[in-house]
Amino acid sequence: MELEEEARTLAESRLRPSGASGSPTPDEEERPEGSTALVAPPAGFEGDSAGADGLWGLPVEHAERRPECSRCSRPQKVCLCPYLPVHPLQISTRLYIIQHPAEVELKTNICSQYVIRMQPTSRCLSTLECAAAALSILEKNNNIQETLLRPLQALCSFQLQHGAQIRLSKEYLLKNGLYPKPMPKNKRKLRKMELLINSVKI
Repeated sequence: MELEEEARTLAESRLRPSGASGSPTPDEEERPEGSTALVAPPAGFEGDSAGADGLWGLPVEHAERRPECSRCSRPQKVCLCPYLPVHPLQISTRLYIIQHPAEVELKTNICSQYVIRMQPTSRCLSTLECAAAALSILEKNNNIQETLLRPLQALCSFQLQHGAQIRLSKEYLLKNGLYPKPMPKNKRKLRKMELLINSVKI
């Protein structure tokens, strides 16, 4: 019985907030930076003390901030700045993007590199890819497309390395019987699905 009371007294002294009366415990005295500290319950906390007593005594480690990019202030691990051009591209074309969601398929051999998102077909490009292709054609400079798509490629590569999955096009999934959802009952949507299966431009 005496041992239980002594243990409770020791636990209470460790849990005492720093402003409380009484002499500081060794844990409350100067701690080296980066050491673990004991968490004290918030002031005025009233809860199931029997169930929470053990939680307040758990050590908490002080986490260090991840190194950040000085240019964009994002963590260096997910920063895309190394993939951006060092100097702005010299482009004389003024590009306005007015695009209907269904009008994204180009009559080219270009396939979308935005592989972490499902597209209707592999030739349906993201807005960035459309802009890069258009500027390369108008400026007669293939390097523009390569430069503008480098951040997109880096983004997809990073996300694939950290758990993202390659998303095959809806057209591919339908043609190969891999489409995971039931076919729509709406006639208009069903017709679109049939056109995709038959490789007819929607």
